[in-house]
Amino acid sequence: MLNERQLTLLDLLEQQPGTLIELARLTEVSGRTVLRDIDYLNFTLSGTAHIQGTGSSGYRLEIFDRRRYFQLLQRHDNDDRLLAHLLINAFTTRTQLAEALNLPEAWVVDRLPRLRLRYERAFTLQSRPGMGHFIDEPEEKRIILLANLLKKDPFIIALPGVTPEVVGMLTEVDNEHLQLSFIPGDYIASVILAVYALRHRLIRRWPETRHEALRTAIERAGLYLGTEAINTLNGLLMLHQQRAGAVSAASIEALLQSLPDIARLNIIDTPLVEDLTGHILRCTAAPVWLSENRQGSLNNLKAAWPAAFDLSLHFINQLSEQHNIPVFDSDLVGLYFACALERHQNERQPVILLCEQNAIATINKQAIEREIINCRVIIAHSLTELDNISTEVEPMLIINNSHFFPDEARHKVLVIKNIITAAGIGQIKDFLASAFIRQQPERFFLAEGSFHYDNAADESWQAIMSHICGRLIAEQHLTPDEAERICLREQEGENLIVNRIAIPHCWSEQQTRFRGFFITLTSAIQVNGELVNHVLITCASSSARHELKIFSYLASVLYRYSGEDIIALTGHEAFVALLRE
Repeated sequence: MLNERQLTLLDLLEQQPGTLIELARLTEVSGRTVLRDIDYLNFTLSGTAHIQGTGSSGYRLEIFDRRRYFQLLQRHDNDDRLLAHLLINAFTTRTQLAEALNLPEAWVVDRLPRLRLRYERAFTLQSRPGMGHFIDEPEEKRIILLANLLKKDPFIIALPGVTPEVVGMLTEVDNEHLQLSFIPGDYIASVILAVYALRHRLIRRWPETRHEALRTAIERAGLYLGTEAINTLNGLLMLHQQRAGAVSAASIEALLQSLPDIARLNIIDTPLVEDLTGHILRCTAAPVWLSENRQGSLNNLKAAWPAAFDLSLHFINQLSEQHNIPVFDSDLVGLYFACALERHQNERQPVILLCEQNAIATINKQAIEREIINCRVIIAHSLTELDNISTEVEPMLIINNSHFFPDEARHKVLVIKNIITAAGIGQIKDFLASAFIRQQPERFFLAEGSFHYDNAADESWQAIMSHICGRLIAEQHLTPDEAERICLREQEGENLIVNRIAIPHCWSEQQTRFRGFFITLTSAIQVNGELVNHVLITCASSSARHELKIFSYLASVLYRYSGEDIIALTGHEAFVALLRE
């Protein structure tokens, strides 16, 4: 079995590479112990994943078979077994949990608070003196929670009469015949097993049903449920079926149209509507309160596309308020919005190709525009022509395909001689991805408005945000409306944190350039489960589409450095120097 430290090590490496010193500090053991853990993990994960040293950046986790990798980890994760016992019993003491799991009681004592933290968005874990611990949720939700666990592993807890053959027969039930066309067979099987496990604890009385087909399918598999349990099972499944039947592309599109800022982003298209409709249909027909696998971190994507994940939070809130449809994992919804934003990055970036030979210039222009989407190539045949074009158009990049020597202090210049090859196209893509910010990061991250904030060790995150934004308003770097948007966004959760730097942000109504203000803190603070040493207040115009790429560039730069490097940043000048490297 993998121990908690080894599972933590994998969690850390799923998020980003880490040096031996960082991994030892975060797992609170010596570097030698971390190396032993890595050897053991590589042996245990053989064929599914491998941890390898990557030079200066430390150790990286490479996953070859994600499905097998997560399934393997699931068998080493005692949290699910612990949760299953809490769901099946009304109250469970620590001693009873330790005996049931065959683990030391000290482990249970240590793990219960972590379990509460890990699943705080999914359910509430409570304790009652003299009685024990329990899941404080309505009966319907407890059934679904247990069904989620049993779908991952039907034998996570011993149920009398439940064998692999029984599970196989339940999974193969004809959902069309049961009039449950929206609900997959394996999900139906998991709900049947959950109701069977809780059959003696059911309290809610559902309307009586004469659904003989459902009863027959269960009895054919070798299980028996009483009348009340059958009523509960049928009522719950039919409720999910009816909710799924009410989901339509038209209702999802109408809801999208109501989201703030989405009109200016202009990203509502058929793929987005279809993706979200399919996802919401699955969420209503077969709700998953607990993820089926240990999910890797999406911090990199969230940092690159914060607008997408902000939209996902608004979308999920509207779903709950307008349609009473709960969605418990915003990550996949955020990914759909990120894909839509990527599809609609239609602003063509001007690139000047300096080349005195017309034939070569034409061939290279066609190759660049063919291979690089949204790139507009303007040919300059001389330095004079280059200067004239540059006065009318601010180029993202100048490609020097000539024997001339343009002034590299004015623009980003990439030298590629003769016919541009695939390697040259790759260079151009890399430069364009961040050229406009790498040239002059101080245009976007301003020295005025960057300062040190002397926060108290016990000062809350909301208080820190209020004081920082108040100062930025007083110095006229933010409007009161922008500051309010930033503070409200921080209260919504899913805070954007990139390698110890919190990035509170808003989308401004003003047609101004992106503004970022770097603030150092006296004391590190825990935000959304992560340590934060510095704050980067950012305000972007959603109508200036290229500004969305600044977040992607920030993520790519900041994740290249160790936590110690980020902590050591002393102020604005050091931060901007880091962005230039």
